[in-house]
Amino acid sequence: MKTILYVDDNEEMIELVGVVLANSGYQILSQTGGQAALDFCVNAKPDLILMDLNMPDMDGFETTRQLRKQGFTNPIVVFSALDSEEDREKAAAAGCDEYIVKDMEMRGLEKVIDGFIAVSGGSLI
Repeated sequence: MKTILYVDDNEEMIELVGVVLANSGYQILSQTGGQAALDFCVNAKPDLILMDLNMPDMDGFETTRQLRKQGFTNPIVVFSALDSEEDREKAAAAGCDEYIVKDMEMRGLEKVIDGFIAVSGGSLI
């Protein structure tokens, strides 16, 4: 089973995304902040990271930069309510592979994740 780490400081959003993606056959892990995600990824290597940008301890841009410095090479996909060209450019410069704007229907989320998982060599199970 492929593992997705979802990094977001909003517990309700973590729950919602967890339900959506678990029903798609993924193992969902979560961390509620950037530093916690960095600490987690020292010992674990999820197949994909779903990254919020607005977090109080360390934003998603800096978390992504630090993960890339640590050698994390798997996809990092932004999943944020922020939707500006500037944020998209900053995310790409930080090392993010894709950018999805949050919406309550989760449109596009599964499709993007499925695409990255397939490219990185895997089936769901």
